Amino acid sequence: MGMYHSTYFAYGLRIPLDVHPWTETDRIDAELGAVKSQCPDVGHLSAGDYDRDMLFLVTQSDEIALGEYGRAALATPEQRADWDRQLRTAVDHLGYGHPQDLEEPGWLCIPDLS
Repeated sequence: MGMYHSTYFAYGLRIPLDVHPWTETDRIDAELGAVKSQCPDVGHLSAGDYDRDMLFLVTQSDEIALGEYGRAALATPEQRADWDRQLRTAVDHLGYGHPQDLEEPGWLCIPDLS
């Protein structure tokens, strides 16, 4: 069995779950499809330490290969404000609690081992 390591730079926030993130992906895809006009840039990412993945709602996400480097995408303050609005709308629509109860959206560096 081999291991695969990757890292993501993403703009978004972590959604704490009591279940494995993979159990949520189909529901998230369907629910985000219903609010695509309000949250056109929002997607999701499951990543973490082997079988302890975490769930993230993200707008901008870039994979950085092992041995490479990268930097977060450039975004204007207006773009980040729009992403924040979209993420709050998605969190509310998906039923992950009140957006104010979660961490603030921001640039994340997310390592993944699978």
